Amino acid sequence: MSRIMVWSTPGSKAKLHASERCSRVRSGNLTASELPLSAVVERMCPQCAEFGQWGRPGTGLGIFLEALTGLGLLYELGRFAGPDEDTRTDEEVRQTAALLNRPSNMPEDDPDGSADEDEDDWREMREARDERTLIFGQWREAVASLHRALGLLAPFPWLRPWAGPLLGRKASYIALLQEQAGQLVRRDALVVAACAGAMNTPDLQPEDPALAALGPPSKVASDLASLWERWSGRAAGSWEHPREQDYVAHYLTDGMRGRRKGRDAVLGYGEQLVSAWTAEAEAAASGQWEERFLVARLPERFVLRRGDRDESYRHELSEWELGVLVCWGAEADWERLTVTLRVPGPVAVHLLSPGSNLSCRTPEEAAAEPVAVPEQLVESGVFDDGPVGERRPVTTGHLRALRTISRGADQLYLVLSTANGPEVISLSVLEQRVRAGGRYIIVAAAGDLPEGILPKSPERAAETDSLEGGSVWPPRIHDSKDPDFARHLSAAEGEQVVARLMRGSRGEAGAALRSLSLARGVADLRVFEGAYDERGHRRGVFPYDVWHGLLAMETLHLAPFRPVSEDRFRGGSGLPLGVLARVQLYTTDAAGRYQGRAHSPGCAHQRGDRGLTRNYDLVTVEEMVRAEGFDPCSKCGGYATRRLTEAQVTYYRAAHRVHEIAGRVRWAAENWEWAGDCTSLVAEVQTWSGKDAVDEWFETEEQVRRWHRVTRGLSRAAQQLQ
Repeated sequence: MSRIMVWSTPGSKAKLHASERCSRVRSGNLTASELPLSAVVERMCPQCAEFGQWGRPGTGLGIFLEALTGLGLLYELGRFAGPDEDTRTDEEVRQTAALLNRPSNMPEDDPDGSADEDEDDWREMREARDERTLIFGQWREAVASLHRALGLLAPFPWLRPWAGPLLGRKASYIALLQEQAGQLVRRDALVVAACAGAMNTPDLQPEDPALAALGPPSKVASDLASLWERWSGRAAGSWEHPREQDYVAHYLTDGMRGRRKGRDAVLGYGEQLVSAWTAEAEAAASGQWEERFLVARLPERFVLRRGDRDESYRHELSEWELGVLVCWGAEADWERLTVTLRVPGPVAVHLLSPGSNLSCRTPEEAAAEPVAVPEQLVESGVFDDGPVGERRPVTTGHLRALRTISRGADQLYLVLSTANGPEVISLSVLEQRVRAGGRYIIVAAAGDLPEGILPKSPERAAETDSLEGGSVWPPRIHDSKDPDFARHLSAAEGEQVVARLMRGSRGEAGAALRSLSLARGVADLRVFEGAYDERGHRRGVFPYDVWHGLLAMETLHLAPFRPVSEDRFRGGSGLPLGVLARVQLYTTDAAGRYQGRAHSPGCAHQRGDRGLTRNYDLVTVEEMVRAEGFDPCSKCGGYATRRLTEAQVTYYRAAHRVHEIAGRVRWAAENWEWAGDCTSLVAEVQTWSGKDAVDEWFETEEQVRRWHRVTRGLSRAAQQLQ
């Protein structure tokens, strides 16, 4: 039996809370305990029961509760389950249909209305069109709600008998809205619109004398082509009759002043063209047409809920296509988003043309395709419910269910496989590998990492380590004697930067720090490129601010590691790189292969690029020191530095201190009368020859000898100045 962590106030009948910060907690004396799920269900606080997070995120129980509560299955089953106060009555729909289907319908973009229509008629028509848009919107949202409910139900087939009646009510309400929407669209207008969309480009005549006022023939030809494209697009994409698009003739005179000579002739010519095109479409639509059956598949964006991250303002279907769906939709499978249509011949031809946004096939073609029922499962022993040794490899069905249910599915995962061992990868990478036949066990998601392994809680980190004036970035310290020198490059400071950047967003700050904890162990940060949607926009695998915890968006000062030179201003101290040699640097161009200068991921010249991609170069400090073609940006320095460990920061600080002392000793040797007492410098240099520090900083005997050679030579030079 799964156990749930809950909080409660004293008393045997006190309500249980999924969070100690629940707004319904009336006492400060809370006790945390783990109770069986059966006991929790009976006593759970109503607010926590509906919107709280009971189970640990990423576990089988956590996924099930996320699917059921909050904005999940129970919420969707209650939406659009029958007529409510927003549903129009049959009489209201008939009145709206009578207005919309009048022969003298007014154009959408005519700001003044027709000359023979008074202001009241115009207002009524606008209100009727708004009503039509509203009813179509209700139908689409009801379809989206049913599709969402079926998707949430798919991983739990044992809930089907319970949910069946509720799903039936939603389907009946969708049918009611579809019938209402169908009354507000004229079927004959849709057929004429289909014929308009099938028309070929007419033979336009730019040499006509009536069009001379538009300019030379080349401009006239361009204006006529634009007029045709505008009319054909609107006539074929609207649920209005194409004759209602005659106002587009006025676009032909857009560039002409109202009193310009020849304007009336141009406008009259345009009106004749539009009337002729409309008459041709009406003639093509006349007569008897044989009905045809088609199977249409709706695009996924059609059912995206408002507020979803991938929601587009438009759902890719035109008014005409929406009208076809509600007027001739016979049967629908809203789980797979397929609708069987019984349409007239011209409508079928237009739907099967490349210009349609609906993917349509004939019933024979649909029957020939294998019916792929996506496997979606949430089972115990797959996600992190128990011991790792007892878990089963994840399948594509498990990952598909995870994406369907969890709004936070796109995150980092610690996985284990016999081929690659333990890895930290994103969900999209895990899906690709599982589809390719890889066998992986999910150890933990970033959101399920325990608080104990995080560096600090976001609140405490922001409070105890906040900077003056609320600054996010630590001040730059240039004195190598200061114990905080190079602190801004450290991994520990990266944690604080993330906490400060996420200050005020408690839940997101915790998620960011968990992602940071997992990501820091990955060898190449470019694997966190993220996925791209159909519009080419990149989705990050964690909040963008995490990149500042992984990378210091600035360069290292490598003067101490350059060769010794007679020029004390440009020369170095010849120190070995030691543990700094393998520090990773990320840049757009490490070898000068491309035009322009190299930039870091955080450079403003990257124009909104978010984090690393595989297009970046990864080099080490040792390779960068030898790079000859590197041409850095003057703003960002050309690369970002992977944040340093404590040992790397300590050595970086010591190397800079040695370099600074070496410069002072060289200056004192040249200006001995101003040298002063160098005893403290000698003592400081000698402290860096200890075995423990040297063993931590260097990996080879040659590096150790080189370090000792520099420090001993510096010590002798300082002693000679005494």
